[in-house]
Parts: sequence; structure tokens; C-alpha cells
Amino acid sequence: MSGTTPLPPTSAAAAHTAAGRRIGNGPTGGLRVFLAAPFVQFIDPADGVVRPQWRQRLTALRGALLDAGHAVFNAHHNEGWGEWGLPPQECVPSDFRAMQCADLVLAYPGTPPSTGVALELGWASALRKPVALLLDPGTTYSPMISALGEISPVLQLPFDGSWSAQGLDGAVRTALDWAAGLGVRPGPWSAPELDPALAYHRHTTDRPHTPAAEPATAETAVPA
Repeated sequence: MSGTTPLPPTSAAAAHTAAGRRIGNGPTGGLRVFLAAPFVQFIDPADGVVRPQWRQRLTALRGALLDAGHAVFNAHHNEGWGEWGLPPQECVPSDFRAMQCADLVLAYPGTPPSTGVALELGWASALRKPVALLLDPGTTYSPMISALGEISPVLQLPFDGSWSAQGLDGAVRTALDWAAGLGVRPGPWSAPELDPALAYHRHTTDRPHTPAAEPATAETAVPA
């Protein structure tokens, strides 16, 4: 299918009814969350690794999910932000296996939308996974993304383009509250002992391997 379609600006409104609940509390505790975002377009060609501002932004988003008590799969983190990237013969099966085991998908398609994230969204819809989409205001998306909700549960979240800590917190809260409203529960793959085999991580046990960065505060936006 060709062409682009603007996404409706009010798609997330109903999800705010439970947004006051603290992240990680309630029935969604311990989900496996597949965190998808562009990779190639975030790479600095000078050194072949993800640019520092995107490293910090994705680390903050990933950290919000970890701090909420969920297990997170994120290829950027797992591959050292490009420093020890897996060959395609390994990373594609790893990503697909992680998607099969996911209870919730949180995806930032990027601007322009990433073809890699689009493929992962295709997997998610085929597997009937609930998907929360973080969408850049003013960006248009392919109908294959904008109409994904016809196939599986989708929450469209117009995203704070400043990537402030407050915006990240609000996006994660809304996505988790939405999942709770759907009745999403930890699946059969939620046992912590399976984490290494599935390339999921929990809480802060793996953070010594993440790049050092000052965390953003509620008053400070991550640099653009």
C-alpha cells in the first residue's frame, strides 16, 4: 500500500482515564515490554554508534519501563548502541523471538518512519500484540502504520517532541494504564530465569554497561 496518512490527534484521549495510577502498580507489573525505535537513522557515521542524544533519550525511556518493574527488550542497548552489533543472521531471530515473548510493544517509529520498526510492527500485529505508538506531532505515517489498530490493539500517543523527563513519564504511564485497561497480564515467558535466553533485562542490574549520561529532570529536556 502506498501513500501517507496523518494519524488522528485524539486517539490517546480515552487512555488518560486511569493515568493517575503510579507506574508499575496494579495488574501490569512484570510485563515483558519490547521497546522498538529506529537504529540506522540514529547512527553517527563518524564512529558507527548511536548518537549521544538518542542514546540518552532511549536510555531514559527504557529506564522508565525498568523502574516501573517491567522486563525490557531493546536492541540498541543489547548491541552496545552499535559498538558490538550482532550480524543480521543473529539479530533478526533474536528480535523476532523477543517479539513472540512480549506482552506489550512500545514503539517510536521515528521521523522519517523507520523501515525496521515498521517490520517489527508487522510482527506485532501478526502476533496480535498490543502496541503503544509514540508519534511525532506533524509527521505523517503510512496507512500500514496508521491503520494498524484494525489488526491488533493500538494506542496512538502524540509524543512530546522535547523528550523531556515529564513527557517520557507521561507516555510510559499512559501506555501502562492502557495495557492495564486491556487486561494485559504477564505471559508464560515472564519468569526472570528466562531473561538471558530471551535478551530481556529487568530493573537496573545491567546498567553498568549503558553509556554514562546525566538523567534528565522534569524541568530539563534531553538535548535535540
